[in-house]
Amino acid sequence: MASPVIFLSAEESSQAASAGFIQEMRQTLQKAQEITQVISEAESIAEDATKFCEAIQAQHLVQSKKLALTGKPQAAAVPLAASLTREIQASVVWTQSLLQMCNIAESPASVATCLENSDRAR
Repeated sequence: MASPVIFLSAEESSQAASAGFIQEMRQTLQKAQEITQVISEAESIAEDATKFCEAIQAQHLVQSKKLALTGKPQAAAVPLAASLTREIQASVVWTQSLLQMCNIAESPASVATCLENSDRAR
């Protein structure tokens, strides 16, 4: 289970607090993208290594110990980088929605007017 994440900002205005929140989210998402890129590269290297191992085994007609013991080949690993990319994209959408809700809550206009304006902006 993931640990809860809390953001707390004591600023003079909600706009300044929102700006701080956005900065934290950008930094977090940037770090997540960097990690995803490294994982993607590692998965690519692992896939290449697996192909080389299979080619060597085929050249020498040697059955792997795992195959000999279980009678079936080892299943390929599920790519993690693609899953992380989807999570990052979902986080961006969530952050945008959260900021929109904050703007609606702080707006002197009615909720219906704010929603109409946001629909027109899309």
